[in-house]
Amino acid sequence: MLTRTPQLRISGHGAGLRLKHRGSWQRDPLQAVQECCRASTALDKALGEAVREALATGASWHDIGLALGVTENAQTDQDVINALGQAKRAVWSRYWK
Repeated sequence: MLTRTPQLRISGHGAGLRLKHRGSWQRDPLQAVQECCRASTALDKALGEAVREALATGASWHDIGLALGVTENAQTDQDVINALGQAKRAVWSRYWK
């Protein structure tokens, strides 16, 4: 049996978007952590570009907070950043304990 390093692949689109695991995740858990971090950074960059484009086309921080599903009360970029940070911390707390 061929053992591969942990890999993540995103497939589909819209409501059918899925994350697939490939390779051996149990063999080297820290390598799996690194793979997840690389993927997360790539997604954060894509999100940043999408937010920048939304702002360039006239979206407000309120609109962006709603689109992200993290706040209905955003007035500034810091409001959205703080709300998104809280949402991520809640997920991490759930799975890291």
